[in-house]
Amino acid sequence: MTDSVYRFDSGARWYCVRSKPKKERMAAMALGSQFGLEVFCPRIRFRRKTVRGVVWFEEAMFPGYFFARFDLAESKRAVGYAPGVLCIPAFDGCIVPVPDEVIEGLREELNGRESVDAVAPLEPGERTTVIEGSLQGLRVTVVKVLPARDRVAVLMELLGNLVETELPVAALERRRRHPLAASA
Repeated sequence: MTDSVYRFDSGARWYCVRSKPKKERMAAMALGSQFGLEVFCPRIRFRRKTVRGVVWFEEAMFPGYFFARFDLAESKRAVGYAPGVLCIPAFDGCIVPVPDEVIEGLREELNGRESVDAVAPLEPGERTTVIEGSLQGLRVTVVKVLPARDRVAVLMELLGNLVETELPVAALERRRRHPLAASA
């Protein structure tokens, strides 16, 4: 595709940049260091069970994409050919800037950090309350989290006996914390 298809706006604006798979951070760092561009590559840290035990992993919040602030007319070619960059996505032949408010909002949600911890809303052993359905108000203990089915196995006391059952995650009260906040 030729440059004549694209509309060039003057002035530095935020743009979404597509990177090679799993190379978001490397591509963002290359743009920042080689061209002095402001980049924003938010990341998520999470725990995953492996053969070595539970290990922390870090991945891009938007897999395959990051944000860079530049003047499209001056830097389009340099950004498009930077190490790790695949392209600057275009929609209907037009490269669309990301509004400053979107980037500012994301940064506010992240509290100025580039990486946040993603935590499960409920964890085994946690005491919580059923907030909907016929068991509403009953205190239960989470036995295991079943994320693939969006359910949790809980242990509850019914008629003097401990009973294990599965409930939807939405039926249980969650800890009061922001979804992007780091775990304490």
